[in-house]
Amino acid sequence: MNSLKRVAAAVVMAISILVLLAGLAGIAGVWIVRGQLDAQLTAVVTAAETRAGAIQRQLTLLDSALTQVRDQVTTIEEEVEGFGTDLEQNRPLLAAISDKLGLDLSPLVERARQIMASVRETVTAVNAAVEAVNAIPFISVPVPELEGLNKLSDDIEGFRTEVQNLRTTIEQRRTEIVQGAVSLITTPTSQIGSVLDEMQGTVSGYRGELQAVQDGLSSFNASISSRLTWVAIILSLVLLWFAFSQAAVLVLAWRAFSGQDLLTGVPHEPATGPQARLEEEKTQGPAEIITTE
Repeated sequence: MNSLKRVAAAVVMAISILVLLAGLAGIAGVWIVRGQLDAQLTAVVTAAETRAGAIQRQLTLLDSALTQVRDQVTTIEEEVEGFGTDLEQNRPLLAAISDKLGLDLSPLVERARQIMASVRETVTAVNAAVEAVNAIPFISVPVPELEGLNKLSDDIEGFRTEVQNLRTTIEQRRTEIVQGAVSLITTPTSQIGSVLDEMQGTVSGYRGELQAVQDGLSSFNASISSRLTWVAIILSLVLLWFAFSQAAVLVLAWRAFSGQDLLTGVPHEPATGPQARLEEEKTQGPAEIITTE
């Protein structure tokens, strides 16, 4: 019986030592992983912040390009007001308007298209980074919406078509324009102006939305180190408590293995006196009674 007890105690001690070492190694691992996560998360969030800043600059360029387009459209509308009824008199004005549409306006629209393509590509990368950050528990950073951006891209494509159609109208219907039907120009330019105003409003709104994304990323970036430190401290305390409990189990197992009392640690000693003889008689069975005659 004692041998079986000692074997069981030895097994428990071996397991406790392994678990104790694992707990201590876990504490060291927690802080190693904490440093790695800090570096990786900081790199991801910093890259997202940089891209968001690049989008802001691109949107500023886009707004500037749209403003220049708006100025060109306004100039065209002012020139149309100077039309007379003579074809020769209006020919230079029509040529100037056609040049503005082809040489001045079209390059600006093409530039806006290129900026828009770059913005969409960068926003997609920012979205991926923000969604990865939001996968962390208790983290919520605004995600840039693509719906408004897609509509803006479609509007720029439609605007490009409108400019081309207006130039075609001027080239093919000069006689009607000279005869007084200036609405052939002013109606499209009015519509173009409304679309431009709407696009610039969309750009302004999206810049505000993107600013919220930047603020969220900046706030999270500033708190990464402290958040990870608190998580590491909590995990370390849990593992330390676990290791301490295994140390207590190890002590109890050692006492059992050494034949000591589990609570006091005092070695067991054989009992003496009448009580010991009584216990011995119980273990040996009833004694034989010898009678003499």
